[in-house]
Amino acid sequence: MKSVTGIVVPPSTNGLRPSGTTATFLRARFACTDDEVLRAERKLPPNQVYPGIDPARAGDVCESLQPRLSLSEPELRKMVLVRPQVLGCSFVDTIAPKLAALQSRLSLSDAELKKLVMKHSQMLGYSFEAKMKPLLAALQSRLSLSEPELKKFVLRLPQVLSLSLEANIEPALAALELRLSLSGPQLKKLVLDHPAVLSYSFKANIEPKLTFLQTAFGLAPDELRERVLANPALLFRSLEQRYCPRVVLASALGLLVARETLNPAGMYTDEKFMAWMRRKGRVRVGLADADWEALCAQPLLERADSVHPVHAMLTC
Repeated sequence: MKSVTGIVVPPSTNGLRPSGTTATFLRARFACTDDEVLRAERKLPPNQVYPGIDPARAGDVCESLQPRLSLSEPELRKMVLVRPQVLGCSFVDTIAPKLAALQSRLSLSDAELKKLVMKHSQMLGYSFEAKMKPLLAALQSRLSLSEPELKKFVLRLPQVLSLSLEANIEPALAALELRLSLSGPQLKKLVLDHPAVLSYSFKANIEPKLTFLQTAFGLAPDELRERVLANPALLFRSLEQRYCPRVVLASALGLLVARETLNPAGMYTDEKFMAWMRRKGRVRVGLADADWEALCAQPLLERADSVHPVHAMLTC
């Protein structure tokens, strides 16, 4: 063990088994493999890797957290491996008050609290008073959410607790509001129906998609807004893997890309989309049945390229 400017540096394993009290605890308590121990240790600060955590405290955390959240042994194991930092916390002083405060703030049942923590165990590392409480208050105020609506929103997107209002949430809400000319109630409905919209980058993901949909399908701004409000899932389909190749393929096969094509292009599976084009009789090129079946058997990107080999179009 070496010391560099006062920092304890663990010895290199050089391919050997991880050492330290954390590794020993994970093997003994959860029968973790060396690979699982190494993955967990990568998430820890150096002092919790070597010399490691206090085994007595780690044991107390596990024995207290398991009944508090009614966790099975596999569920506890999964939580610890996702968030191993929890082993270094005090259950009485840190974890228990945080769980109680969040449960009270959102009026969560024990089952709902368990669901929330299992979906986003990283929240055990957030301060309730400094982060979660003000974030929930600001989000509720910004979207005019009732208490039940706030609770539903957080249960559907627990990751919102990790976001920053100033850096993530407010810019995303403002950009959606401006781009689609949404009223306050419309923005609220969109976010409540599909909370995941806040987890996407507006600039890198949502905005290019909206521009493509408006241009490719000939939608006026108000039509685009109404389509998105009626079916927000259109925002979560891949531009590169779904919209672009389908538009190129449909155009090359003689299908008029228009408003009525949007939902099939966005929501159908590959097979259903091809069947829709065939069933509607909109394919106006002279493909024999055998050639059509061969085309349908190709991956979507290859289908588009085989009938319209302009690679630039596939990149939108």
